[in-house]
Amino acid sequence: MSQQVAQLLVILLFLLVALGLTLYCLRDLAKTETTFYFPPHVWFYIIIFATPFGGMSYLTVGRPR
Repeated sequence: MSQQVAQLLVILLFLLVALGLTLYCLRDLAKTETTFYFPPHVWFYIIIFATPFGGMSYLTVGRPR
């Protein structure tokens, strides 16, 4: 396997994981009634536009326990 193919596979894996995390966070956000620090519609934009860090921040500080 050439180095370029390996790099491409790593990038594709990262994008797949980021997409999965984003979809999981959006599904969880749709099911929850309350969030911390921001209203749900603000969390939606944070999750979408700051992928994957928006999803990680939602899971750590925005999601009710």
